[in-house]
Amino acid sequence: MKQTLGILLITAACLIGPAAVAGTYSTEATMSLQKDQGTVNVVVRVSRLLEQDGKLVEQLVTEPRIQTGPGVPASLYTGAQPSDPDYASRENVAVDVSWPYPNESGTAFCAVTIKRGSEVMSKSRLQLKIDGPGRVPLVVAAKDIDPNSVRVVEEKTSTCVLLEFAGKSREEVKKLAIENYGNKVRIQDSQGRLTEGGLSLGTYHETGMTLSCSSRNEAEQAANLLRGKTSK
Repeated sequence: MKQTLGILLITAACLIGPAAVAGTYSTEATMSLQKDQGTVNVVVRVSRLLEQDGKLVEQLVTEPRIQTGPGVPASLYTGAQPSDPDYASRENVAVDVSWPYPNESGTAFCAVTIKRGSEVMSKSRLQLKIDGPGRVPLVVAAKDIDPNSVRVVEEKTSTCVLLEFAGKSREEVKKLAIENYGNKVRIQDSQGRLTEGGLSLGTYHETGMTLSCSSRNEAEQAANLLRGKTSK
């Protein structure tokens, strides 16, 4: 098994590798963090190795692509389905990727599994430790929020508070949301007191933000503070 691993820096960080030959396959994975856009782009190239005139040549099997965000694990499957009549003789590829939350330490990885039917033909994994400066909680002041925009909604796994900033541009809100995705939020009421406000989970409309709370009570409390009511 031949493995090569290289690291190339672009924008914030870009990784190339590992290129691995296992049996008759070659796998290359590229992960690139686009910090300004808040995305992680992953390109995987899987090739079948064939011998021609005494040399190994590559025949492309698939080239799946994934776009996700820091702190948001993602998976992709491509290839034949178990219900297909020729499933046992065709390749399928599963890709799992993850990158730490913005500015946080952790491990970025891309794992690629190649199967023919249910038989594993090759496994490879790109992994790199990321050292970040860490983050302080995001403080959202009630005075900066349009009180009429604040509402509580029930999602599948959590209760969320939707809010819109007053006086911030779309670009400013997007930057704030990208930098604080998954970050703890503290709400500053009209008297300057701070209260826990859940986690920041991205933008809402063009000038808003979504806060994920652990309970309905926490969400209602956060919403009331953002509407200008003071904490007790």
